[in-house]
Amino acid sequence: MLKMEVDVKKENKIQRKVWRGKRSRLTLTLHPDIERVLRQTATEQKLPMSVIADEALYAGLKEMGRV
Repeated sequence: MLKMEVDVKKENKIQRKVWRGKRSRLTLTLHPDIERVLRQTATEQKLPMSVIADEALYAGLKEMGRV
């Protein structure tokens, strides 16, 4: 099984870059390892999982040059 490790400093909150106003919803299924990392990060940062998922997806798309 793939082991993923997250090195997140508790004092460094994620800088939000995604607009969170009223918008359409997307439902999807995530790999359990990805879900675990998102949940762990959300707990550590004391933010909703949806915020963490938005920011992670945005960062990945930006890195790929899609945003």
